[in-house]
Amino acid sequence: MIRAARLGCIISSLLIVLYAGLRWSDGWRVEEVWVSPTRYVVVEELTGILLGANVLRLQTGGITDGIRRDPRVVEARIRVRPLWKRVEVEIKEREPAVQVGLQGGGAVWVDIEGVILEPASAPAVVGVPRQGERVPAEFVRAAQAVARLSPAVREKIAVFDVSDPTNVIARGGSSPTLVFGEMGRLGDRLAILEELWERWRLAECARVDFRVGDEVILKRKR
Repeated sequence: MIRAARLGCIISSLLIVLYAGLRWSDGWRVEEVWVSPTRYVVVEELTGILLGANVLRLQTGGITDGIRRDPRVVEARIRVRPLWKRVEVEIKEREPAVQVGLQGGGAVWVDIEGVILEPASAPAVVGVPRQGERVPAEFVRAAQAVARLSPAVREKIAVFDVSDPTNVIARGGSSPTLVFGEMGRLGDRLAILEELWERWRLAECARVDFRVGDEVILKRKR
């Protein structure tokens, strides 16, 4: 029993010495870094930090927190595989949902929650207010409703102005001015617009007003 205990102590001591030697040596370093596909996080920056680092001394908490601070990142996890001298980085990013034009100029892609992701080039909805690194969710829903319009209608209407959310107005080329009223009802009124576009020659109108209950007021060009 005593002999077994002594043997156990010797083995434990050897393992501790071996671990300490590996931990503070230059031979046990990260040789591989696996990173999940990313759109916004710069992979080269991560690999530059992780490659060559001592596997047993590597502190991943600060790196993970730094990745998560990017508002475009939903979640990040780092796994260290000491035996394989490998680090695996899993990142989940936000997905672009729709383009919007901001008040004061500039266009951006946002996700479904309104988080600003990247520059855009062809927003159909303009006049969207910015709140830090995001835009309000109700403006995102309005932009999505516009994006669902049929291509035949969208090509006739260049811009939906939501700078006054109590009275959304759309204009485009030779098409009439469309007055939709409250932004919260935009989706329902766009559905009516789709039906009207198929049944009526709206291009001959100067103005189409959707604000009067269930009625639509058409004003012809002079």
